[in-house]
Amino acid sequence: MLRDNQHDFLYLIWKDPETRKNFTVGKLTRAETSQFQYYGEYKKAQECGWGKLNAFPEEKIYESAVLFPVFSSRLPDPKRRDMEKILEKYGLAEYDAFELLKKNGGRLPIDTYEFIRPISPDEKTVHV
Repeated sequence: MLRDNQHDFLYLIWKDPETRKNFTVGKLTRAETSQFQYYGEYKKAQECGWGKLNAFPEEKIYESAVLFPVFSSRLPDPKRRDMEKILEKYGLAEYDAFELLKKNGGRLPIDTYEFIRPISPDEKTVHV
């Protein structure tokens, strides 16, 4: 697992609906707190029509004691009756919002965002 300064992180990818090109627009980090910041190609994505997330209007590092609601809303509700099956599907022993986001990518049919786990150059085998 790739870590940045010993912290887990995911990249937020935006897919341009017209060109289908992917842009890395953000970085979500799990440390003592959850942190989000715009990252990578977000300026190029803006040139292609992408607008910043409403929850993060400024170019700064945002912090929260829990996973930001704008991201946790992309996950199944932990109170679902079939949560045990969902966790089993993703190989999780218990509900962990960040780990679930890492496993399912947080994709929704209503937008063009997805979280991806970076691939470390040290990894010889990648399981998707």
